[in-house]
Amino acid sequence: MEDEAKIEDLKKRIDELTSEMAGFQQKLFALREELNRSQKKEITSDPRRTPTFSQHFKIENFIGLRVIHFVGIIVLLIGLSIGVKYAIDEQLISEGLRIILAYAAGMLLYILSWRSKKNYQLFSAILFSGGMASLYFTTYAAFVYYGFFSFAVTYLLMVGFTIYTAIEAIRYNRQEIAVLGMVGAYGIPFLISANSERVDLFFSYIILINIGIVYLSFRKKWRIMDQFAMVVSWTLFIFWGFFRYEGKDVLTGSILLSIFYFLFIVSALAYRLFRSESLTFREIQQVALNNIALYISALLVFGYGKFGTHLALITGCVFVFILILTAISFLAFRSETMLHDLLAIQAIILLTLFVGFNWSGLLVTLLWIALAAIIFIFGVYNQRSWPRLVAMSLMGVTLGKLIIFDSSKFTTIQKIIAYLIIGVLLLVLSFLYQKNKQKFFQSPDETQGK
Repeated sequence: MEDEAKIEDLKKRIDELTSEMAGFQQKLFALREELNRSQKKEITSDPRRTPTFSQHFKIENFIGLRVIHFVGIIVLLIGLSIGVKYAIDEQLISEGLRIILAYAAGMLLYILSWRSKKNYQLFSAILFSGGMASLYFTTYAAFVYYGFFSFAVTYLLMVGFTIYTAIEAIRYNRQEIAVLGMVGAYGIPFLISANSERVDLFFSYIILINIGIVYLSFRKKWRIMDQFAMVVSWTLFIFWGFFRYEGKDVLTGSILLSIFYFLFIVSALAYRLFRSESLTFREIQQVALNNIALYISALLVFGYGKFGTHLALITGCVFVFILILTAISFLAFRSETMLHDLLAIQAIILLTLFVGFNWSGLLVTLLWIALAAIIFIFGVYNQRSWPRLVAMSLMGVTLGKLIIFDSSKFTTIQKIIAYLIIGVLLLVLSFLYQKNKQKFFQSPDETQGK
């Protein structure tokens, strides 16, 4: 038992060191880029200065190590495709031999990548990417054009390629390979689909891929991956809601919507939850986009594919959910003020929409005015600027609604009431700003100095 515990500790330590190494590599790359930019500025700032030998060497280094292998892979694939096309046009090879040769080309690239991995890791990673791309599309051609494989065999092969690509991305520690695996993974259903109506299978596969991506993104700190997965997944779901969704799919849609939302909210907060790291702006942005996608998807799923059905009810339910999420985030992450503010603003917007969808006429105007007043008082009491700005924005929207939409619908009495209340409230806000201008606009440093 002690040996097993030691082995587990060593594995954890290796994972930590691998993660640290990836971070150091990113910092090193950033420093090199900054150094290159500063050197370019020095060269361009002095017109008399000519490139030195070391500068020429850096250009050659960039071409030789970062450009030429990409060009080489592309040219090689073009050459192979021209050769295969020529052989097909001249009927030199049979259909079966075409697929065998294409697989052989992909395997050749893979073998070369394996042989060169020890001494030339970057070159090996590029060869590996080219080999896997060849295997992906050869399998696609074998299924679609020639019918050599059944749907089940093709599906299993594609999933196997994707899983193996993700594993190799971890071993190579190269995000480019992981992105290739993502593109291949998301492309599989479209490449081999026979217009199947089994939406449950389609999105179950997408969820399975997303779980792997979220894990890989968390382990390697490749944040762009789970954000890309979130955008792709919600886009696919919303398009399905617009064009293929039917009322009988409400249970399936509800389950899928919930899984997508909680998977990506956990992904956005993963480093805060499990490593106690402060949230970055990009992670907070991911939370906001996830909430917006949830709202749009809920309108489609529970509105049976149409935005106009149960609009107020759905908006109110999502408002309550975001409000609860705001309270939980405040209790769990006290220091993440930007997250609290963003969630609170989204809740206020949803409440405003709910009032507009649920009522009409003068009542909406009065409720918006009351909401704006409450938010402004909250901002004054807590000495926070964003609630006051939100309150004034809501007042502006209310006034715009009154002038543009309500003037032709309200009676004279209703217009008098609305204009008088808005005018008085605006004057009160102006007086409060004049009275508390030092408190509102004084910097924190000046406040502490007093």
